[in-house]
Amino acid sequence: MYYPYLRGKQFDLLALTALIQAKRWSPKIVPIIEPVRDSATLRKTIELFDQKSLPLYIVENPQVGTFKLFNQKKHLWSLSEVSTVKKARIVTEADLGPADLFLFNEHSPRSVQDIQHLMDLKAQMVIPDQGRFRILPAEERILLREAFQPRKHVSDYGIKEDDFFTDNHLYYSEDGFAGYSDYTIEGSRYFDKGGPSRAIAIHITYFDAYLNLRVKHFVSDTNDSAKDQGLKFVEALEKLSRWYRRNQDQVLLTMGLQELLNYENEGKFPGLGTIKKWSLAHHLELLGSFLEHGDHWMEGMKQHGV
Repeated sequence: MYYPYLRGKQFDLLALTALIQAKRWSPKIVPIIEPVRDSATLRKTIELFDQKSLPLYIVENPQVGTFKLFNQKKHLWSLSEVSTVKKARIVTEADLGPADLFLFNEHSPRSVQDIQHLMDLKAQMVIPDQGRFRILPAEERILLREAFQPRKHVSDYGIKEDDFFTDNHLYYSEDGFAGYSDYTIEGSRYFDKGGPSRAIAIHITYFDAYLNLRVKHFVSDTNDSAKDQGLKFVEALEKLSRWYRRNQDQVLLTMGLQELLNYENEGKFPGLGTIKKWSLAHHLELLGSFLEHGDHWMEGMKQHGV
């Protein structure tokens, strides 16, 4: 099982709903959403998972963003009586309340004695890949590793255009874990800046010959200023298109990848958020296909998703 950790930004949520509505979603993917904004998109996403009886965890005590600042929420969601949408909680010294899933990080209590009552709840535990957390006596542990390698500047992705991403999907079970988690195609550090970028990068995950997951970075060339975002996108997209044409026998044409490639003919810049939406949708559909079909992952989710 794959538990992608998402910060609940608008275009991340739109990627989830697009896959579900297109019936390209695998129930073996269980998102963990830490809400960062009180938004209608968040409410609609949560209610969609509930209506489709798909598993989802919502963090009740988010640590970043503006969602945590307001006690009264404008966009309240309603769930069915027996819902597949469950409660998650980040374990901190000040917050040791009950939940269906607990997330540990560097701020979590270090002593097993301090969290023994959480162990007794027999909930799932998301633990970082660190020694002191690996020894926690939890029945269902989910391994959290940072798979994406963030760069200081977007243009820096052009220096090393191909990175190892993860092999957790191959080994988490034999390592004794119930599933694995990561921050998808962005790092664990939260930031939510807007505005034009000096460079544009498209991040596309793919399987190598050994079924390791890698990520390819397609970066614009004219990166001296933030002018002409459309040109930057064209430059990055042309690189993606050439790569896909050369490797299409080994690359799954997901809905997200197809949507990105379509912009080459449309000749328009969709915006940075939409690029992230379709890149994330590609990543999730690709992993969903592997989790459903294993070595036959090239079958894709078009005929098999929910």
